[in-house]
Amino acid sequence: MEYTVLKQKRKTATIVISNELKVVVKVPNHVTRKQIESLVKQNEDWILTVLEKKKNLIETKDWYRTKRLLYLGKYWPVEMIISSVKKSKVDFTDKGFIIVSDGNELNTRKLVEKFYREQAKKMLLNLANQYAQIIGVNFQKITIRNQVTRWGSCSSKGNLSFNLKILCAPIEMIEYVVLHEVMHLKHFNHSKDFWQDIEELMPDYKIRMNYFKEYGQNFMI
Repeated sequence: MEYTVLKQKRKTATIVISNELKVVVKVPNHVTRKQIESLVKQNEDWILTVLEKKKNLIETKDWYRTKRLLYLGKYWPVEMIISSVKKSKVDFTDKGFIIVSDGNELNTRKLVEKFYREQAKKMLLNLANQYAQIIGVNFQKITIRNQVTRWGSCSSKGNLSFNLKILCAPIEMIEYVVLHEVMHLKHFNHSKDFWQDIEELMPDYKIRMNYFKEYGQNFMI
């Protein structure tokens, strides 16, 4: 079995399987090669099971294969136009996506990621400003990342970070993620007061929060 070892300043070891079907073993700096091999061997059945599940998910959900993009809670058809003359771009209309590219898969995927990143920047900045004003807090900047699991985060310096894949979710679900992170500017924890303030502004937050647990694995860009 092929896998990559990543030694870090951490206390425990973990095995991560990316959506690209790559196995990464993250371990503390002091862990030996023999210990790593033993860890992988012990978890071999689990790794193979997850790899198979992710492979099946990619085959049924990956937009490049299905020619359907999940955007704001709905699957939209994708029309691909291959051209060496026209400028590469992604257009979104009420009928779906139109992608003009050179036909190279990697370049085409980068085009779509760029589109999502640009839309996320505008949408999430607008929402963050709205909630920050309501709560009475300020943030420094917003960063958009293509992450595996985390939907958002807030640093002690007041910087907000969001996963661009949340644009796959309906707008009301995106609103929850933004509110959650902006609220951390007031409560840098998950205390009782934190959740009470969330509920005051968004009474149905639990339903929105659970949406990501149930459907988040389908979010692919």
